[in-house]
Amino acid sequence: MRTIYQILWIIPLFLGLGASAHAASLDDLYRDIIRSDNEGYLPLFVLNRANPDAESKKEEVTVKPSAPAAQTETFTVSQSKPINLTYDSQADERAQKAAQLKWQQTLKAVAENKVTPMELSEITYRAGKDDPKAVEVLAWMYTKGIGVGKDFVKAFRLYQKAEELKVPKAKENAAKIYKAMSAEQRAQLQNKNQQ
Repeated sequence: MRTIYQILWIIPLFLGLGASAHAASLDDLYRDIIRSDNEGYLPLFVLNRANPDAESKKEEVTVKPSAPAAQTETFTVSQSKPINLTYDSQADERAQKAAQLKWQQTLKAVAENKVTPMELSEITYRAGKDDPKAVEVLAWMYTKGIGVGKDFVKAFRLYQKAEELKVPKAKENAAKIYKAMSAEQRAQLQNKNQQ
């Protein structure tokens, strides 16, 4: 019975010594894994050994953590461009706010009848992406001739699209445009419907 206890006591001792002989901490274990990966235990497509440019161009990359208290680390990688390893949520928020501000300024320019090609391209881009407000504004612009030439046929089609996008009163506006159309414009509309 005593020998069983001695064997059970010796096994953890050997296991502990075996692990400490190669790496004393988790950090050392991690470094050993990375070192063995770099020595060629990964498949060739991971190591990218076939690309001589990747091996010859070594650059320093600076990693800036988003937390203000964290330090910046610099290390060397085999890339031609720096790699951003952080996600900057504040940059996304700033970009969203800038896009909202640009859209508000575009709507203000339309309301003041000061549409430039820049505002027109913003509205056209958004209307192409099926933004309901942009489709409605573009239809109104074609109706009134603001920033574009008056075109009741295009306005009617845009109001139909706005109706599909569930814009309130789009159907009524399309009906008003249809009533205001000349016989030639209605024929033009019918010809486009048949094509």
